[in-house]
Amino acid sequence: MKRTTIMVEEEVLYDLKKIAQEQNQSTSSVMREALAAYVTEHYRTSPPTNPLLGLVGLGVSDEPTDVADGGDEEMLKEGVHPIHGWSVSHDHVG
Repeated sequence: MKRTTIMVEEEVLYDLKKIAQEQNQSTSSVMREALAAYVTEHYRTSPPTNPLLGLVGLGVSDEPTDVADGGDEEMLKEGVHPIHGWSVSHDHVG
């Protein structure tokens, strides 16, 4: 846990302490619970964007390529330069 300081209206702090006392908990514990509930609800209604979702469909093309059966082996061999291998900068080197 990390310690932090917040500013709270006196009325809210009074109610918070009252709730903590009723639940036989510390004020800090009730505050942590309230903050966790707020964050959970926020993410439920506004989920964060996952940068990994940008990878979905990355390898999709109009023309399917099936290399599992070896049928495209010649096509793959033609695309490999004997020195540079598969390289964007050397794709058209003959």
